[in-house]
Order: sequence, then C-alpha cells, then structure tokens
Amino acid sequence: MIIFTDRKSAKMPLEKVVENCIIKYKPNAIYLREKDLSDEEYALLAQKIMPLCKQSDTAFYICEREEIAKSLGVKNLHISVKNISKIGTICEFCNISVSIHNVDEVKTAIHAGATNLVFGHIFETQCKQGLPPRGLWQLEEICRVSNVPVVAIGGINSQNCNKVLECGASDFAIMSSAMKSTF
Repeated sequence: MIIFTDRKSAKMPLEKVVENCIIKYKPNAIYLREKDLSDEEYALLAQKIMPLCKQSDTAFYICEREEIAKSLGVKNLHISVKNISKIGTICEFCNISVSIHNVDEVKTAIHAGATNLVFGHIFETQCKQGLPPRGLWQLEEICRVSNVPVVAIGGINSQNCNKVLECGASDFAIMSSAMKSTF
C-alpha cells in the first residue's frame, strides 16, 4: 500500500494522520501531495513528515517539487508525465515515480527515467467526480506493456484492492480513505 496525502480531507493535522497511517496500515511509501501549498509551506510540512517515515522505514516521496526534494536530501520524487522532461538531473534521485494515463505515456515516462508508474483512476472516486474511471482492463494493459512497477490509484478500497493486484499492479495507492482512516 502507498498513501498519497491530502490534508484538506484529513480530520486532524497531517503529521498526526501520517503517523496513524504508518501505525495502522504499514504503507510502503508516503507521497506528500499537497499541491496548493507554497514552496515554503510544503518544505516545512515535508520536514515534519520525513522523520515519521524514516523512523518506520517507510519510503518518502516529494510530489512535483524537485528543488525541495534536492534541498531536503529526499531521493524519491513523484512527478506528472508532462513534467518529467523538466527535471534537471534525474541521477540525483533513487526513485522517480510518474503519473500516467495511457499506454503512450508509459513509454514516455520510462524513456525519461521513471522507476515506477502511478496509473488511475481505476474505480469511481469522489476526487474525480464526473470523470469516468479508466477501469481494470486499462490497468491490465498498462501493466502488460510496462517494464517498471505500476501502482494503481483511484477509488481503491479494502474490497477491491486485490483486483488491481490481480491485473498486474505491483501495489495500490489510497488517499481519501487513508486521510479519514476508513480503508
């Protein structure tokens, strides 16, 4: 399991939510999403979350903010496929996770240096209201053409998480249910 943060849907301060998620779910990674924060606010929040991940040996990813990752010494970066070509020095990162939405983007991301892909949304989710889910059949196709691990995201819960793994995903990610402790 991977957890993407979304402090707006959290019922308590994000660092407390992350701490609870680490204890309850033992995730493989925490991705600090928080798109709306200024760089300064994001960096301060990252400095609170990093020690929690380090203590529990949970991988910590900075999302979309290469310079903050470098300044904090974080070696895991998550970025959109449209921004991967903008990364300055890829070799500074151990892991580069890339959000993709179709087969063509798989090739683009891998060619640019992605070490894993995040594909979604798989099922209906409140985060993407009105947008049809891509579904299990597309996930299966992405997993088939990718030579790097694929993480499924979007509408995943305890009842359907095994379905994405059966399609070939190496892992699955949750966001809202983690922030509300309802997975």
